[in-house]
Amino acid sequence: MYNKIAPIILNSGKASGLSDVFVAQPDSLKESLAGKIFIIAELNGKKTDGRKILNFLISSLNDTYYNDEKILLRDKIEGLKIENIFEAAISKTNKNLAEFITKEKIKINIAGANLTVGVIYENKLYFSSFGKNRALLLYRHGEQYDVINVEANASDVSVVPETGDKASFKVPSIFSSVISGEIPTGSYFIFVSEALPEYVSNKDLVNIITKLPPIVAAEQIKNILTKINSFLPFLGVIIKNTIGIDNQEIREEVDESLTAHSSISSLNYTEQKTERMLAPAGLISISKIFKGLQRIIVNLKPRPKSIPKKVYHGETMDEKRLPLTSPDLTSVKSLNIARVDSFFPKGKTFFKKKPNWLNFGFKKFIVNLGGIFSFRLWSGLGATLKHWSRSLNKKNRLLFIGFVVVVAIFSLSLTYSNWSRKQKAALNNYNNLVATIEEKQGSIDSYLLYNNEDGAKKALIDARALLSYLPQIKKEQIAVYTQLEEKLNKQMDKIQKIVKVESLEKVNDLTGLKTTNLIWANGKIYAAGVNSIFSITPQSASSTRFEVAGALNLNNPQFDGKSNIYYREANRVVDFNLSTGKATLNEKVEFSDGVGYRIYGSWLYVLAKDKNQILRYSRSGTGSILNWIKEEVNLSQASDFSISQDGKVYILENNGLVSQFYLNKKVPNYSVSAISPVMTTANKIIAGVKYLYIFEASSKRLVVLDIKDGRLLGQYQINSLVNYKDFTVDENNKIVYFLDGEMVYKLTLNP
Repeated sequence: MYNKIAPIILNSGKASGLSDVFVAQPDSLKESLAGKIFIIAELNGKKTDGRKILNFLISSLNDTYYNDEKILLRDKIEGLKIENIFEAAISKTNKNLAEFITKEKIKINIAGANLTVGVIYENKLYFSSFGKNRALLLYRHGEQYDVINVEANASDVSVVPETGDKASFKVPSIFSSVISGEIPTGSYFIFVSEALPEYVSNKDLVNIITKLPPIVAAEQIKNILTKINSFLPFLGVIIKNTIGIDNQEIREEVDESLTAHSSISSLNYTEQKTERMLAPAGLISISKIFKGLQRIIVNLKPRPKSIPKKVYHGETMDEKRLPLTSPDLTSVKSLNIARVDSFFPKGKTFFKKKPNWLNFGFKKFIVNLGGIFSFRLWSGLGATLKHWSRSLNKKNRLLFIGFVVVVAIFSLSLTYSNWSRKQKAALNNYNNLVATIEEKQGSIDSYLLYNNEDGAKKALIDARALLSYLPQIKKEQIAVYTQLEEKLNKQMDKIQKIVKVESLEKVNDLTGLKTTNLIWANGKIYAAGVNSIFSITPQSASSTRFEVAGALNLNNPQFDGKSNIYYREANRVVDFNLSTGKATLNEKVEFSDGVGYRIYGSWLYVLAKDKNQILRYSRSGTGSILNWIKEEVNLSQASDFSISQDGKVYILENNGLVSQFYLNKKVPNYSVSAISPVMTTANKIIAGVKYLYIFEASSKRLVVLDIKDGRLLGQYQINSLVNYKDFTVDENNKIVYFLDGEMVYKLTLNP
């Protein structure tokens, strides 16, 4: 992980227009290849129009940047950089944005819009701005930080158009330029709206951002701005480069002018100032005592013998005069930090190398420490103390002993006071962090109450990030952490609409029947396996058996919605009539290329993902094979498919995504909600009249979607399944039946 990033969003209820910050949360593979995209948007006009534009920017960048094939080929194409891909994505987004505003007839004041779009990849940053947003670099040199306006110092770089098939970058209409560079180690980058620096000074920004983790610093800045009586929105993004400092803490001095206007920033005062403010009058200073002891140890160091003075009588023939040279008192090294890919103007910056006080003092202490082990020293001190104590009368001796006792008590008091002060500061910091997490949890509940799932997801991400900073040392801290984590897990389940099913209701016992599949048809459950079909009434101990002569393995049952159930038996289709109870084996059908089949009308459909096609046969197995899909599609990740009563085809992929096909073509505007946690081995789909049912055996999870718009209605986590084989749905009664081993269980849905 090369960087840490945190957004700042503080909107006034009376502010007009849209003000929001978007930070992409790609999966680990996309982040490692392409980094993270962020957007800072402040748009005048109607909030709905502003939201449409922001959603369009997010969707367009996801499509033109993350889904660009060049991302995957970057390591294989020489000279192809993230910067080139980002510039091309910005150019396409500009063109598409103009068309989108015209098409949607959106009225927006472009002159009052402030937009910043960027991507952070490893320790490289690429961004483009439109409007008055600020881009500030907090650059660390020595023990100080400089605040540099990047856009004011950025130099123009001529771009030579590439030849070949690579598209050259053209100057877009809104984002007119792209600034790129590297964030120096230990430095920070902050994008803010124009209003934020007017209320928070550069000094306060430096002290807050460099002392706190980015997400905590963002919360601290928001706490400060909340106290300001202003109707302006405040937006920003904080980025920290963590290369080389992942396991270190960079210690900084805090300017004494920083006021204690907040509980977190006040903890950053130096220890010396806090000690002077809180120490009771008259107490002995440990630091002064230590300095006194240090001077004594220095005096104990054996002094070199004095060199006898030499009387000069004039220069003789045999004497050589040595040249006199002055010592080199200072050593200055230059560091050129203005590279082509950096954020600094051309030129050199010089740093004066300061001696390491800690190493210097420690070496000096070790050299002088040898005098302590001198026998002459201790024998002399012992004799002196013995002689001095004898010279005291009884009264003075008692006074001296009392003085020693008082000094000891004062020392212990000072040590305890310092320890107590640190414990109190740590407790205040801990309580503030817990209160912030609880506030985020309250925000999640509020968002869920008003069905604002996007807001709830953002608040959940922030709360989990804050929870990671919570210490878990004491039992009480572990208990608080566990309680907060459990509540966040429950809130995450609500956001993802997950219902955890502890146990299922047992319906039928099929022990000994060797069944492997289920199908619901005309008010009964039909279970089949080997060469037999069983008709079962739910909650009944009896069943009716129908034997299929010549069959060896009846599987993959399909109900035509009327009076027939079809089974696959090797390369043949078995037609089982529910009214007569007779089964007929049709002619052979080529199933070798298919992963599943469905019956609709008088046709049999086979999904051949290797051919990216759905093959259509005559239901009897005779006649020619036809390609049902009339356009080029990619079905390499398909795992199953289903056909609804209105003739629409739904193809399921391994990751749980569903595509809708109608009249031999893919429906372009149909998309299902993103399922979280992400599925990886979704293996069965059933298309009902109102709902889509998706099951993943590996995670024992059933997902229910609205068949019209693909909206997520619910997820059911069924951990009690031990030996899952198949499931079927009674949609009229909202019941799902599972075949687990040789038992049939039911689950009542509440979508």
